[in-house]
Amino acid sequence: MADQTLDALNEVHGQAKPDDVGIGEWIWGALQGDFNAERSTGQIGFDMVVSLIPIVDTLCDLRDLCANIRHYRKDPSNKVTLFFMATTVVGFIPEVGTVVKSALRLVWVYLKPLVRHADDITNTSKLIAAAGKACDAALPKITEYLQHNRVAKWATDGKLPDIYQFAAKTIREAGDKLNPAKLRAMLDEKFDDLKALLEKIRPIVPSNVREHLDELLKFVDAKRRAISAAVQTFAKPVQTVLKVIAKKLDDQAWKVETYRTNRGWIAPISESGSARLINAKPPKWATRRPEEMKFPPMEMNEEIDELVKNYPEHPPLEKWLVETFANKGKRIQADAIKGPAKLYRIVDPSNEGAGVFWMTEAEFKSIKSRDEWRSKFAVKPEWNQNGWVVEYEVRAGESLNVWRGPAASQNLNGTDYYLEGGGEQIVFFPQKRDEMVQALPRINRETGLPLQTRDGIDRRVEYIDVTGELSPVKLRSKITDAHIKGPTETGWGATDYTHQEAKRILLTVPASK
Repeated sequence: MADQTLDALNEVHGQAKPDDVGIGEWIWGALQGDFNAERSTGQIGFDMVVSLIPIVDTLCDLRDLCANIRHYRKDPSNKVTLFFMATTVVGFIPEVGTVVKSALRLVWVYLKPLVRHADDITNTSKLIAAAGKACDAALPKITEYLQHNRVAKWATDGKLPDIYQFAAKTIREAGDKLNPAKLRAMLDEKFDDLKALLEKIRPIVPSNVREHLDELLKFVDAKRRAISAAVQTFAKPVQTVLKVIAKKLDDQAWKVETYRTNRGWIAPISESGSARLINAKPPKWATRRPEEMKFPPMEMNEEIDELVKNYPEHPPLEKWLVETFANKGKRIQADAIKGPAKLYRIVDPSNEGAGVFWMTEAEFKSIKSRDEWRSKFAVKPEWNQNGWVVEYEVRAGESLNVWRGPAASQNLNGTDYYLEGGGEQIVFFPQKRDEMVQALPRINRETGLPLQTRDGIDRRVEYIDVTGELSPVKLRSKITDAHIKGPTETGWGATDYTHQEAKRILLTVPASK
């Protein structure tokens, strides 16, 4: 164990311990000599691995504290220094544990260059943006760390099904429990640990080192109350950053799972991102918009009111649903589909299998490509990236009340193009809704609190689409309606554009003057 600890200390210090340097002096060097804001991610990577050894984990904690004390001595009024001392204290929470603490250490390294002024901390919107950017930069290194054989063994021994979600949950719970009093108490406790270590190595260090050590001990005794009192005021900003980190890691867990079970799917696409690509290079499914669309949408009127009144057993018809039917040709009609029969619905991982819009078996079998489906049924890219199909079985002896009629044309917002529509859509509400992923809440950038929608807490997973735009979506977890089978692949591909295709298309757009 002694050899293992010494090897780990060598890693912390950055080089092997020379034979002519005592262990006390070596520990002092580890505490004082290596920690700085310019450390490479490689050096941080060493920390993350060696800190899995309990003795070294404690040493890393104290080294981080020493670094913050050093910065504080230079400028006690610097709020940025105090904020980062508060972030360091999070690692002292016992429940956080070594593995999660190491991931946090990496985020702090990427966050430091982004937080330079007090306003970057007190302005919640700025702080959330900086935390998000730091997490995105740190995520590849965090992933590399979480896949390290020591960490993998630890996760296996602990029977953790998903280490990302474990880290996200741990960080979120730590943030929820954090308050000024707890922050202060943990810092005071770590000051005691630091003092105990320094006093322990004091007799075994050279006299010139002892002078510096005594100076630090004296400073800690004189200033610890002032430091703790100042640091505790940053509990709320630290909570906000922890929420961002937890959300990023939780989202990553769900993305990994979705990619694993939906091969070929990249991400949803935003409305604005889709518009940019359509304008740069109109796809086959987009038609130049005429003065009058081919299948103009219906409007809620007395005729619809009368239809609903005459068919009370059919699904309710709200304004938004009526407008998806064309005001042309057969228009909307009530029908009852008798079993045995099958209906089909095209989905991607962000769509419910138990959705509202379906097509008959004959319609589905007649469609030969994604382009034909998107144009004929007027399905916007931001609604559905396609790739899979689910089948609804109307069993023998069953009857399903539906509305049927041609799909209305749809404007492609932000462009001069539209989707023609005209395919016969079947509308009904399956008996059971899908189970959707219960991701951690999105964060309100103005308040730092969970983002609310009219349906409750916003638990969408945040993706960046192929154009670089934010595109949050709900993800399907499980189809629960016993009538629905699938999803199975359509064979049409799982996205309209790959990253490479989108980049190539956007590079052809002339630069704006």
